[in-house]
Amino acid sequence: MVLILLALSVLPVIIFGGIIYKNDFDKEPTSILIKLFCCGIGSVFLTLFLTFLLNTVVPFFGSNTEELNIIELIPYIFIGVALIEEFSKWIFVYKLEYNDNEFNHLYDGVVYATFVSLGFACIENIIYVMQSGIQTAIARSILAIPGHLCDGIMMGYYLSMAKLALCNGNNKELAKKNILLSLAIPTIAHGVYDYLLFAGEVSGNDIFIMVFFAFVIWFFTFAYNKAKQLAHNTYNLNPNYISITQIKKMNKAYNQATYNNYNQMNVQPVVYPNQTNQPKNIQQQSNNYCTNCGAKVVGNFCSNCGKQVK
Repeated sequence: MVLILLALSVLPVIIFGGIIYKNDFDKEPTSILIKLFCCGIGSVFLTLFLTFLLNTVVPFFGSNTEELNIIELIPYIFIGVALIEEFSKWIFVYKLEYNDNEFNHLYDGVVYATFVSLGFACIENIIYVMQSGIQTAIARSILAIPGHLCDGIMMGYYLSMAKLALCNGNNKELAKKNILLSLAIPTIAHGVYDYLLFAGEVSGNDIFIMVFFAFVIWFFTFAYNKAKQLAHNTYNLNPNYISITQIKKMNKAYNQATYNNYNQMNVQPVVYPNQTNQPKNIQQQSNNYCTNCGAKVVGNFCSNCGKQVK
């Protein structure tokens, strides 16, 4: 049962990660994706640390949500949960990849941010599913995992827009604005998502749940369209840099061309004297060597195998 729950926890992460990767026309190096996914796992521990600090400094944020009203939930959710979690993910994406030369297409920002988000979601999902079972696994695969994914999409979208602002006119003010939005928008979206769920539980009012599902449908659609928009944009943010993927493609094409040219020359394989284990289909080009064993022949018979030389 534990293995089934573990599989159900990880499977949606793999599926959504595969979709994001598949839509990348200039695939990012596997090493970067693994690094970012691991950083997403690390962001869970950063979240726990920052939460501990915040609860120590401001005890209010250590309150039980059942004791809070719908007004008190606003700062608790938006600051104590959403801001800390999204900052923990954002800082890894920004510090590790924003200035990386591999960040050379607009969709790259989406790939980087979503892989960090999926790393975070993977650990969080395992914890919740192991505690609550299959129903939680199904619910989170439909809502929570796509929610983290869409937060990552919006984070990556605005980081890409910041890079674009610098590359297209060197607009530093717009770049700073978009960098701020790359943290603010996911935080707001995450906060609205969590607040509507918690407010529904605390108040018992179904209107919060109805608004929650309406928000989820709108936000998931909005984020999907943003990702789709960038996935088809081939604008090069770093035209003077050749990506690792492109280098591999060039090397592969070069090796294939070299191989084809070699075959077109119809060069016969070299057979060395005294090499007794030659393939039967290899024919010698000179009567000075035995066609059976390859040994050098003097006269009409091979002194090595005894075969008559015709």
